[in-house]
Amino acid sequence: MMSLLFLLVFVAMLCAFTGKKGASYIVFAITVVLGLYWFHHHATDSLSILL
Repeated sequence: MMSLLFLLVFVAMLCAFTGKKGASYIVFAITVVLGLYWFHHHATDSLSILL
């Protein structure tokens, strides 16, 4: 999942470098939303550790 986020950031940078500013903003916004979802998933996941 993390590699997907890095790939999306790379695509957003490529769009920005080629002059597709709108597409870059959209891809970056999708990346931020997915990153926040992934963080929320890991931050609220309970660990099943038996001590």
